[in-house]
Amino acid sequence: MIMQTTPSKNTIPKWLKRVQENSWEPEILLSGLVLIGLLQLPEKIRFLSNYMRSEALSGNLSGVFTGMEQVVYVLILGLLVHLFLRSVWVGLIGLTYTFPKGIQAEKLGYQPQFERKVKSLSSLENQIILLEKICSSIFATCFFLIMLIIGIMASVIIFVAFVFLLAHLLESLGISGAYWMDLNLDLIITIIFMVLVLDFIGLGIYRKNKYLAKIYYPIHRFIGWITFSKFYRSIYYVFASNLRKGYLIGFFVLFIVFSFIGQNRMQQAPDESAFSFIKFYSRSPGTTLFSGNFEDRNQNWSSYLLEIPSPIVSGRFLELRVKHQKILENKMMEVCGLKPEDLKDSNEQANQNKLDCMNAVYAIFLDGEKVENPDWLFYFHQDEKRKGLITFVDIGNLALGRHYLEVKVNTSTPAYSLGTIPFMKE
Repeated sequence: MIMQTTPSKNTIPKWLKRVQENSWEPEILLSGLVLIGLLQLPEKIRFLSNYMRSEALSGNLSGVFTGMEQVVYVLILGLLVHLFLRSVWVGLIGLTYTFPKGIQAEKLGYQPQFERKVKSLSSLENQIILLEKICSSIFATCFFLIMLIIGIMASVIIFVAFVFLLAHLLESLGISGAYWMDLNLDLIITIIFMVLVLDFIGLGIYRKNKYLAKIYYPIHRFIGWITFSKFYRSIYYVFASNLRKGYLIGFFVLFIVFSFIGQNRMQQAPDESAFSFIKFYSRSPGTTLFSGNFEDRNQNWSSYLLEIPSPIVSGRFLELRVKHQKILENKMMEVCGLKPEDLKDSNEQANQNKLDCMNAVYAIFLDGEKVENPDWLFYFHQDEKRKGLITFVDIGNLALGRHYLEVKVNTSTPAYSLGTIPFMKE
């Protein structure tokens, strides 16, 4: 009687073994294709951050976007390392074919102490196997981070949409808490993020406690759903269950620490380099010509708020552009006595009311003297896709030389300054 055996649960199918053996081919192809896309992603993230800063919500979510941008750079570095190691791996395989005997230490004629050193080297086969494991782990980690970025972006969009709708609902009910929610959006997201990160780097610290697990379970399911975790959580659990927990937690902690350091650096202005030893330098208003304030010089470093065509001005009128921000609108409505429904109309009178409000809120000061009747017009910044205002300041009576233009916002007492632009009249 022939005994029929059933395959073991842990038996690896032959087709899967073949795929494992040839996995380097799609790895190299995907690494190259993804790398091309990742190199273009930081610019798109910065554009989205600028949009959120100006129009979507009062909180600019700078931490979220700089964090995503930094992870993209980590991915680029990881994929470059993966491609480099795969190149070494391919080279070693070629050597095993060309020189099947490997290293023949006895033919080198070295003295015993040097010969022993050569013989202690790993064989080419062992080096190939080690590189295979390293490359596969790096590629899996990069894929994990890519899916994690997509998941975080989706969850942030869902959360922001929820807050946006809730804020408008509260506004329609006449509840002032909506303005507070807008201002503290970054803080709210940071707190939620830190709670989730603690469980992530702790390899499920909430899920191991009998009492916390019951509370955290629905939160974990919901977060997993909005971040598409089913596509990448297997990678996380494979690493968590196979690597030493101390090493894994240490890696996560170091990664987060360096992420915060890198994020802080990315949020700094380009002239705040930690590697600069120049002491006689200042960025204070009135002492620095900030290139971002001038259209002809701000290709790489644009101001979020104010802009004039050039630091050298000729003629009678100076063109001034202000980039509007949503964070001002609630206070502007209070100052101007307008209600949200007043802003929904698009007839001539409603549009004039909006413009009159802008004229009442935005004040221009030329060399410290207030400019009367600035006569603002609505303006759209095409390159940055930003809505704003434009006016033409009469400088016909100004003497030749340096002058200062300042814009203040009258939504609080005292009014706060959007910035000061020095310019030269010729």
